[in-house]
Amino acid sequence: MWQRWCVLALCGMTALGADVCGDLPGGQPRWWDNSNIFADPPQTLSFKLSVKPGGPAFRITVRPFSHEIFKGRQNGAKLYHAGDVEVARCQDGKQLQVLPIMAWQPLDFAPTFHAEDINFDGYLDFFLLTEYAAGWVRRSYWIYDPGSGLFVQNELTRVLREDCLGEAWHDACQADFEFDAQQHEIVTFYMRGCPGDQREGDRYRVENNRLVLVHKEAVTYGPTTDPRYCTLTISDLVDGEMRVTAVRRFSFNGQPVP
Repeated sequence: MWQRWCVLALCGMTALGADVCGDLPGGQPRWWDNSNIFADPPQTLSFKLSVKPGGPAFRITVRPFSHEIFKGRQNGAKLYHAGDVEVARCQDGKQLQVLPIMAWQPLDFAPTFHAEDINFDGYLDFFLLTEYAAGWVRRSYWIYDPGSGLFVQNELTRVLREDCLGEAWHDACQADFEFDAQQHEIVTFYMRGCPGDQREGDRYRVENNRLVLVHKEAVTYGPTTDPRYCTLTISDLVDGEMRVTAVRRFSFNGQPVP
């Protein structure tokens, strides 16, 4: 009998120590299919996130709440606790964190999960889409902190979610940006721009989880006496100061102006 109990105990220990991530996916591509972003009921999905080769691996479970919490709300701008992100160790399934998802509109958050090194420290972080409209989106970000072994939010994640990287919320700000892993810079894109110019955007470097502007592109129209032209002024960080490095003028037929 005691041998049987020993076998059962050993099996239980093996189960507790088993990898719980198995063949879980590692996260969706950045550009997901948004055709059903408002799906109700929303999905609960789990992903495997290895923060670096040979480093810790986590099971990330995105668990949205029912869309019922948004019904009858009085203030459309109010953020609601719309779901949770559960973080567990792959090696034994121990839950480490429950991170709240705050949003003001019902979305199917889980399919938008994406892992990326957003502060360029060599460890993968992750984000979710938490706001969606025709001209812009917002995302919520969590950064892996190797010191604590946990995912945290800080000044960098706040700015990436809320501030549109220094631009006011208007029709010129698309609130969209990419993480350039080669240059270790965050590149922004705006909807406005001079005719003939491919795109307008700024570039930021991350230092101590704060953004440092290193490249700025600003568009002005006119002068008022001749509004057919626009001017693209480019500034770069030189010796610790932003300096104008190029000025380009375009006509509205897309041709550069000498």
